[in-house]
Amino acid sequence: MNKKIIALCLSSLILCMAGCGSDNSASPDTPPPPKVPPQEQTLPDKPIVPLKKEDIENQQGFPKFDVKYDIAADRQNFDKNNIDITVGDTHYMTQINDWYMNFKDYENKTVVIEGYFLTINGHYFIGRNGPTCPYCTGGYVDFEFTTDETLKDLKPLESWIRVTGILRESDVHMSEKTTVPFYHIEAISIEKIPYSGKGTITD
Repeated sequence: MNKKIIALCLSSLILCMAGCGSDNSASPDTPPPPKVPPQEQTLPDKPIVPLKKEDIENQQGFPKFDVKYDIAADRQNFDKNNIDITVGDTHYMTQINDWYMNFKDYENKTVVIEGYFLTINGHYFIGRNGPTCPYCTGGYVDFEFTTDETLKDLKPLESWIRVTGILRESDVHMSEKTTVPFYHIEAISIEKIPYSGKGTITD
């Protein structure tokens, strides 16, 4: 229980660095205006979460991410015709919140989710505009993903993407004595697609 509380606090800390908010003035069929502060919109040269073995081993200082999967191997073996969870226009926030609260029920399941591409402090997220919630980033309900792909063609807050991958739990060493879970999607593929669905969700 203590680890779950610490993990939720860590997730909230990362996500709330850009500030949580609520703005439902946008039409469900119209992309909402950007809300993340300008300094958070820059695509990083290198993601914070390392996926290559040498990068994982060469991390300096804290936090240190301990990722145990092989994304290249998982991509080769992935079956896109056998998806466990498809996150649609309804219950978008409900589903993401349940991932955080009951992750053991979802770990290693395959998922497809669409939304805006977001980047916060070197971390990558997918999300949609929504009401204030425990896991909001500047008014967006979102979930983090990791990737070994180059995302230079994506524009934070503007690009609508589809992420297909696997729900994963890795360890984050916050200090020599503190380790917490890191919940995320191991992104097998990231597609930039035309805007569709609802950019603003309510549930």
